[in-house]
Amino acid sequence: MSEEDGKDKKEEPMNTKVLMIAIGGMLVVGFVAVLFVAVPSIFQGGEGSWKDSIVEDIVILLTLVMFVFGFYQNTKMH
Repeated sequence: MSEEDGKDKKEEPMNTKVLMIAIGGMLVVGFVAVLFVAVPSIFQGGEGSWKDSIVEDIVILLTLVMFVFGFYQNTKMH
């Protein structure tokens, strides 16, 4: 047996460029997904009762606020 078999090998850290592309891609996909929900419900054209519309809009706005707040908190950590 060689001496290297028992030693821990150092793993290469993730490339910064790859990490930024991955994070950017996830943010873009999330933003587009939110738009597919938020935009049609804002411009729904009077379908359903106004109480249902208000509840749906509040849920969507809270989701958007939580997303922005989470992104802000994540950037503050570093």
